[in-house]
Formats: sequence, structure tokens, C-alpha cells
Amino acid sequence: MSNKVIGALILGAGYSRRFGSDKRLHNFGGSTVAETTVLAYSKVFDHIRVVIRPEDDHLVDRLKNFNVELIKSKNAKYGMGYSLSDGIINNPTHWSFIGLLDMPYIKATTLQTLKKMAIDADHTKIRIIRARYLAHSDWQTHPIGFHSSLYQKLAETTGDQGARNLLRAHSKQTAQLDSNDMGLCKDIDRPSDLP
Repeated sequence: MSNKVIGALILGAGYSRRFGSDKRLHNFGGSTVAETTVLAYSKVFDHIRVVIRPEDDHLVDRLKNFNVELIKSKNAKYGMGYSLSDGIINNPTHWSFIGLLDMPYIKATTLQTLKKMAIDADHTKIRIIRARYLAHSDWQTHPIGFHSSLYQKLAETTGDQGARNLLRAHSKQTAQLDSNDMGLCKDIDRPSDLP
């Protein structure tokens, strides 16, 4: 049994502009997109934070039965980098996997494999853990795990670039999972992305 606390930070403070309404609250298999995503993560990770907007009262109501910490980002309107920064500050975990609230297709088994990689990782050599979707290896995937030694750098992110520069700077300290789980890159941008 590991004494490492492996957490997840789920970014969900976007504005659903391409979807046309609040996709986080849209029906998804008898639940909502947000609840389905949080449920998958809550089955695996030790500590979960979800970053939302200050006015997200309906979303708070939908997530109140989950054991998650809700972070209301006043800076979310300026871009995802600000949501990431607000969510990572004072994070109590050894590792945090950054996921997106509009990605409910991810499999719990994939998350379990990523968590095990973090438990087993020697952070002096591996500080980032990510997955590659084999069918389209150049697609962006989430979640991406960051060791706590990188939290301060994550807290400095701004705009919509997120952690791209950090990923480039630490490419030699990145462990990769090759996976056939399309849920690593399938998000909900438009109503046609729903099942």
C-alpha cells in the first residue's frame, strides 16, 4: 500500500460556447456530463478537486453528493490556464491528474492504470505521466499527471495554453501509457458529440 496521495484536478469552468447551452448539465446516460465524468474519477483517485465558475450554483447542486472539493475560479473567464492555476494552489496531493469535466467517456480502468503509474513512479526521474491514444497518437489526451514538484509552475499558467510549455520542458521526465481508450481524447464540444 502506497502512502502517496494521488489526486485529480478536473477543469470545468468553461462556457460551452460551441455547444450552445451548458453542456456540463446536459443529459448523459440518465445523469449529466459533469456527474458522469466526476463519478469515473471518484472511483479511482484519493482526492478530487473540480474547478468551476463562481456562479455555478446548479452545478454545485449536481456535484454535492460526490466527495469532491469544489474550487470556484474567479479568473476562469480569462482562460483555462487561469482555472488550472486556481485549482492547483494549495493542492494536498503528491500527484494530480489534470482532467476535463466535458470528457465523460474515459474508462475507469485507464484512470486506474495511470494512478498505478504515479504510485510506482520515482519522481526524481518521472514528473509527468500522460497517455497516448494509439489510433491517433498525435491527438491531445487527458488527464495528464503532474508530480507536486511542478505545482508551483502550474500555478503560474495563464491564458488558454495551459501546461503546454511545462510539458515541453519536461519531455524527458515524462512516462507514457499507450492506450486504446478513446475516452482520453473524446470530449463534448457540440450536441452531436453526445451518445
